Amino acid sequence: MDADFNMFQSYLNGSRDERGVFARFYDKYIRTGEIEENGLPKFAVKTYVEIRIQNSADVADHPASEQDVMRFPKEYALYKVKKEKVQQGTPLAQFAFLTVPEIATCELRGIFTVEDLANLDDAKAKEINILTAKEQAVKFLEASKNNKAIAKFEAENKKLKEKIAKLEDELKALKEK
Repeated sequence: MDADFNMFQSYLNGSRDERGVFARFYDKYIRTGEIEENGLPKFAVKTYVEIRIQNSADVADHPASEQDVMRFPKEYALYKVKKEKVQQGTPLAQFAFLTVPEIATCELRGIFTVEDLANLDDAKAKEINILTAKEQAVKFLEASKNNKAIAKFEAENKKLKEKIAKLEDELKALKEK
C-alpha cells in the first residue's frame, strides 16, 4: 500500500517517474451489437492498454485513451510497428516452432513476423539463442513458396475445367439442333 501511496504522490507532484510500471497495447475484438446478413454478430477492433505495476497483482486493462498513448509513447510505438509489420507477413504467434518467451524476446528486438526471423543475421540469432528457430523459419518460407505455386496451379486447373464444361454444354446444344 505504501508503494501505491508514493506513486500517487509523485503523480500529484507532476513527477513522471514510471519505474516499475509496464504497459502493453493490443487489439481486442468487441461485439458491436449488430448482426451481419448471415446472422453472425459483428465485431469492431478496439485498441486496449494493459498496465501492470511491479510487485503488484493488480492489472488495469481498458480501451486505450490519448492519455495512455502520451503516458507510454514507446510502448505505443512498438504496438504500431508490430501491427504494421504483421500485416505484411506471418505473425510469430502462428509459427509453431517458437515458445512464448522466444516470441517475447523476438518482439523486444523488433522481430514480429516469420519473414523477419528468417532474414535475421545468423550472429544475432545465435546471440539471442534462436538460431534453430531462424533455420526453421527459413525452411517454413521455402515450403510456403511451393504452396503458392500449388495454389496457382489449382486456380488455373479450376478455370480450365470450367471452360471445358462450358464448351461441352455448347457442343451438346449444337448437336441437339
